[in-house]
Amino acid sequence: MEISPVISIVALIVSLFTAWFTILRRGSVRSTHPSFVAFRYDFVDKPVPQAKIFLRTLLFSTGKRGLVIESLFLRVSEGTRSEEFSFWGYGDKDLVRGSGIFVPESGVVTNHHFNPLHTENLFRFSNGTYRLELVAKLVARKGLVSLWDIALDIPAGAYDTSIARETAVFFNWSPEEQRYVGSIEKRSGFINAFSDPTES
Repeated sequence: MEISPVISIVALIVSLFTAWFTILRRGSVRSTHPSFVAFRYDFVDKPVPQAKIFLRTLLFSTGKRGLVIESLFLRVSEGTRSEEFSFWGYGDKDLVRGSGIFVPESGVVTNHHFNPLHTENLFRFSNGTYRLELVAKLVARKGLVSLWDIALDIPAGAYDTSIARETAVFFNWSPEEQRYVGSIEKRSGFINAFSDPTES
């Protein structure tokens, strides 16, 4: 029995698999759970203060060629309330309006800021359990991709009596405890949504 044809067939199969895995396979987009999540308000030229949720996470592609996220948003629910936070901006320092982002296999890590779609209504961060789902719409793909879903408890006292410009509720991920640790913080210099950071 000749071995050469067998080796040739195996080599062809390996080559076809490699071509599919590296060139043809598009994969999908994934996200790490955010290292931190924060709840606060933006005070901009709107009828009411704008609720904001911002977080930091790594987005990466499972395909070699990378993918383009057309839009990214949060589904936010608490009790019987639900809201689409789809006014999206991202950046480590200067925020830009989210209108698509390329996600390579090596990933892209940055801060993402989300405000409600309906700006005329006040979305109050009362104490309670908030479920956040990060959802992506990919270019040339039908349907939406759910990247992660987490639940966070906003403690009493954060926004019970007033909505202060400098108040934020932070949740930092503890790898050892495998949970988010929350705290109410007072900080100056928060950046408003898509504003000049020197104006804060």
